[in-house]
Amino acid sequence: MSTAYAALRSVTDHDVTLTITGDVESLRPRLSEALQRLGYSLLSEQPLYAKRSAKGGARWDCSFEVLDYPTKLTILLKQINEISVVATFNYEVKSYKHMTKGDRQTLAREAEAIAALASERLSISACPSCATPVVDDSHFCRRCGTPLVVEVAELEVLRLTRKSRTAYHNLMFGVVTLFVASLILLPLFWADPKLSRVLLIIGPAFGTFGLFALLQGLWQLHFALNPPSTREVSARTTPVFAAPHTQALPSMPSGASVTDATTELLVPSIENEKRRPSEPIPRKPLDTGEVTVHEVSTNSRVAGGCNDW
Repeated sequence: MSTAYAALRSVTDHDVTLTITGDVESLRPRLSEALQRLGYSLLSEQPLYAKRSAKGGARWDCSFEVLDYPTKLTILLKQINEISVVATFNYEVKSYKHMTKGDRQTLAREAEAIAALASERLSISACPSCATPVVDDSHFCRRCGTPLVVEVAELEVLRLTRKSRTAYHNLMFGVVTLFVASLILLPLFWADPKLSRVLLIIGPAFGTFGLFALLQGLWQLHFALNPPSTREVSARTTPVFAAPHTQALPSMPSGASVTDATTELLVPSIENEKRRPSEPIPRKPLDTGEVTVHEVSTNSRVAGGCNDW
């Protein structure tokens, strides 16, 4: 890029002021994490200073999206009471094009998304799967491992704003280019033959370029209004935890009790006892020898005692 063309670039400032719940010391690291999630590189924490390089068509200065151009963001924090902080987002966008009202609205939506990302953990008090209380800043449940994330509506608003704004610019550029192409081809009926040849080259070129921009705008608008379903997005981003394979237990009949379930197990044994044939038990013979000797000795003792008496 030549020096003269680079000089056409200008730096545009835009400030967005928001009120965020919390205190400065706890809010600063959460804002730093939110900036990194949106593609910024953190350069300083006091004050928060980050930058983002050009991406997409902005590398060649042919993008209608303001968030594609090199951006420097400074966030100033001020405690106004015990539970609230005023955050001032100062944007510096380096671009050759003039920042429109729609571009400023896009920057405001991004500032709101950063603030929402910094405050999302405050709305999580328990795990959505097992209801385990969340007592720290971990990203996963300490009991079941479920990711502790919430759906940030401001991110969807930012996506819809930037995509629809880009589609709007492409549609307007396509319509204007097609109108210019029609004006170029209009003098063909009375222009000089040499000039007509030039117009036949320039006019269709403008028309083709305008038609391409118009179709691209319609394509971008379609995907802005019809994003991928939330189920498909969560399936790609949510980690899968392998569960052990277990065999399901047999279903219990409704109204069954513990005694019903256990007494049924005893029925086969009772029937087996009934079917078993009775066997006679032999009687053990009694040995009376010891009993007789014992009785004789006892009688002799009793008789001797009587004689002594």
